[in-house]
Amino acid sequence: MDFSVSKVPLYISVKNAILKAIQSGEFKCNNQLPTEKILSEKFKVSRSTIRSALQSLEDDNVNKKQQGVGTFLTHENFLLKMRIDKVKGFYQLLRDTGHEPSIREEGIFRELVDNKISQRLNVPDETEALVIKRTLLGDGQAAIHLREYIPIDALTRMPKVNELPESIFEISEQFLSQRIEYSISEIIPTIVDKSMMKTLNLPKNFSILRLEETHFNQKNEPIIFSEVFVNDRVIRFNVIRTRERF
Repeated sequence: MDFSVSKVPLYISVKNAILKAIQSGEFKCNNQLPTEKILSEKFKVSRSTIRSALQSLEDDNVNKKQQGVGTFLTHENFLLKMRIDKVKGFYQLLRDTGHEPSIREEGIFRELVDNKISQRLNVPDETEALVIKRTLLGDGQAAIHLREYIPIDALTRMPKVNELPESIFEISEQFLSQRIEYSISEIIPTIVDKSMMKTLNLPKNFSILRLEETHFNQKNEPIIFSEVFVNDRVIRFNVIRTRERF
């Protein structure tokens, strides 16, 4: 099997290539990963890039480095594929689970936000917002439908559909010049309506997860509100809970 690495960003591409090798059985769970030198030669990248990729995997609890011994896969944590407690885009989360992600753009619209969204964004009622609607697919199956609400006044310029990046985090940096530092999500079970039945290709009365996410900048100011509709026939979310350290 070919585990070739795409070009940008390099350490993330290497990370994904290592994950594919794990999923294929080349690197088995509870076994020691090859050394940085061997991985560097395998993926034809520098050892510093390998080190960054392994650190990112360790941040996701896929592996654990034991000083003076080596790096080992963590079986239980690797099974937690879709981590919504990590700040990364859903496109990348789909890729991390082993799906081949793609985006079906539904369009960019200008709308007046309702009271619920205005409160989440701390703006007056009926503030005009840019609404980005898109559906993420995993291996060709509709997995996640996104609606991103951005106050028009917060934009540095209006994006076009063909120049939208993969995630809301990149959108904020390119078109708001503000970095999303953290997001707060409310998870709400819901029954699909006719519109979502068609969008996610689901039967009548099917239960899905709806996430209402408010994204904050470094000053703890809300800058974007997202509605996320998840087809759990394709993906499941997991959260790792750890003891507080004193």
